[in-house]
Amino acid sequence: MKALPHEVPEQWSWHERALRQIRETLIRERNDREVAARASLERGGVDAIDVAREQTEHENLVAEISQEEAELVEVEAALERIQKGTYGICEATGQPISALRLRALPWTRLSVAAAAQREGTK
Repeated sequence: MKALPHEVPEQWSWHERALRQIRETLIRERNDREVAARASLERGGVDAIDVAREQTEHENLVAEISQEEAELVEVEAALERIQKGTYGICEATGQPISALRLRALPWTRLSVAAAAQREGTK
């Protein structure tokens, strides 16, 4: 039996759509980079300069994949918070996160003040 989809509160419907779109983009980009990373290792260089260039390209692709994975984890966590009903609440203070911040960073876990304090820029 299929589970019924959880109804998203109207106030978060834009955010859910945006997060799902971001997730799909991140997955597609990660997959493309993984293919490119494998290809960069398989090419093999003719000389030391080619090998070094391909190694650098591979390392850059791996770093980008790692960054995309971290972003994907945050997006997935935000989608889960929407489902649980805790989306839009600062994890540090328990206070609502501003609508402007959620529009700019729909996956954010923290209010501006909490993020600044955590980063030591308050």
